[in-house]
Amino acid sequence: MLDVLAGHAARVRAADPLAGGQDRLPKPGLGEQLVEVPGAVGLASMDRSGLDTLNATWGPLVVHRLHARVGGPDPEAALGALLDAWTAAPRREPGPLAVLWPSRDTAAVRALAVRGFAPTVTVAARPRRPPAGQATDPRVRPATADDLDGIARLYEALVAYDAQFGWVTPRPSTPARIREHLTGTLPRSWAWVAEHDGTVTGVVIVDPPPRSRWIASMVTRMPAAYLGVMYADPAVRGRGVGAALAAAAHARLDAWGVATTLLHHAVANPLSGPFWARQGYRPVHTQWVRQGRPSAR
Repeated sequence: MLDVLAGHAARVRAADPLAGGQDRLPKPGLGEQLVEVPGAVGLASMDRSGLDTLNATWGPLVVHRLHARVGGPDPEAALGALLDAWTAAPRREPGPLAVLWPSRDTAAVRALAVRGFAPTVTVAARPRRPPAGQATDPRVRPATADDLDGIARLYEALVAYDAQFGWVTPRPSTPARIREHLTGTLPRSWAWVAEHDGTVTGVVIVDPPPRSRWIASMVTRMPAAYLGVMYADPAVRGRGVGAALAAAAHARLDAWGVATTLLHHAVANPLSGPFWARQGYRPVHTQWVRQGRPSAR
């Protein structure tokens, strides 16, 4: 297994030095199992979200995951054998199968594609840039507690929009969970809103490095922050509102010394990919998914 891990890490490092966490597997937890085949090893796990949690909005209730590491001279064949062994195992609970793979390590991805896996979500990263003096956009200001209602409305609109791409699911409890989440997170986050005629029309929320440790291991440059919410009302799109919000956040991040900023976006979202590329983000990891037997989403 050590040879596989070393070979995998070396190949990924050559393809993308920014992709982190590739020299090891997560420590197995209760009910998680190692899957080994010649040239590859993986940790099989299952994520389960309670129906009334915010996590249940951002994904299916049950997700079966494989943390895969592939070495040797034929990464495609090795990953294919690993996937075959994993997908053949019986499962008590139905749910989609998900593999998170370094985006620039393309040597093995055909094994995923020919087995019915499709890219669904990208973890994108923006390396720090030297702080630049920029004129403040008068439409953008720091968020306050008085903005909670407007931000919650935009957050619900973001969920509804992302639901079109098949991974996000609005739940009956989603509005209440969003307000609870914002009430707790806004005072501890970096957040800005855009206004038009006294109405909040856009929002960006960033978790600073102390609150982003859960995702920081996905990159090799620290400290890392996480941009978790970004949305502009359709009525103001095309007017530079999103770019102004991103600029305000990035100015703070760069001045603070954040080495890498991370975010998620749906691969199929026709707005997110081009927008975030213009802001300096590019894919680091891609989630590949194969839908299993129908389950309660």
